[in-house]
Amino acid sequence: MRQDNRLYIAFLWHMHQPYYKDTLRGKYILPWVRLHGIKDYYDMPLMLEEFPHMKQNFNLVPSLLVQIQDYVLGGATDEFMDLTLKPAAELDENEQVSVLYNFFMANWFTMVFPHKRFNELLEKRGRYVSKAELEKTRSRFSKQDFLDLQVWFNLAWFDPVFRQNDKLLRKLVEKESGYSENEKQLLMKKQKEIMAQI
Repeated sequence: MRQDNRLYIAFLWHMHQPYYKDTLRGKYILPWVRLHGIKDYYDMPLMLEEFPHMKQNFNLVPSLLVQIQDYVLGGATDEFMDLTLKPAAELDENEQVSVLYNFFMANWFTMVFPHKRFNELLEKRGRYVSKAELEKTRSRFSKQDFLDLQVWFNLAWFDPVFRQNDKLLRKLVEKESGYSENEKQLLMKKQKEIMAQI
């Protein structure tokens, strides 16, 4: 009698985030639902369209879905989004320090180093700096530097599939620097469009 040597494997992608909303202020304290929403939660299931015979399970936990809906339908914001949406020329000193401190929170090898302008801004800031050092460093950054950093922090979080295939995102990547406030607004609108598809 012949034995069946086939191996049966089930893949389960468990997509989750904790609940980041500060209910007293009505604002999200961290941006990870929004940023992973444009990087992981939609494109992974989308890739399966190319492989119709491959079966996968995607589990999106309720706390994740509630937060995505809040961003898409409820107009939710987070502290990083507020720092992005504020015109670069209007950032006060504390906000400039906050942008310099937080807007390189990404995998440097895959999201910063490959992009010339984003990497230039990191080197200008310094790779490992304290908030105290940033008080001095911020004076070396022009308004355009801050605007470019606002754009690149958000642009780099988009999955490479979107950056290659979406006309707006591809244009922004190719432009590299010298972004306008209008381009930044369009970029943030694109985030919401992609999150709405999850």
